[in-house]
Amino acid sequence: MSNALALPTDLPLSATPDFQSLDRLAKGCVARIVGIDNHGGFGSNDTLVTQRLKELGFLPGARLRVIGFGLFGHDPIAVHVNGTKFALRRAEARKILTEAIDE
Repeated sequence: MSNALALPTDLPLSATPDFQSLDRLAKGCVARIVGIDNHGGFGSNDTLVTQRLKELGFLPGARLRVIGFGLFGHDPIAVHVNGTKFALRRAEARKILTEAIDE
């Protein structure tokens, strides 16, 4: 039996229950990446931003931990993924769909 996560193909990832975008997770939360969604805020560069996030290691199945936020909870969001710390803008974090996991 496969442990792969089955996603409905007719819905955008953001409409799938139990998934939250990375920008909505609390500090200290541990989650698994389930996908990278489209985000209208990047316009024609959306595919390039998605590709760059994947190159940095934000891939489906990867575990991440939210380690902090910028001043007053704004940009950037600091995350730890695949042994590396990254700072992402909220717009970038909004593209990353996650599923909370117990530690």
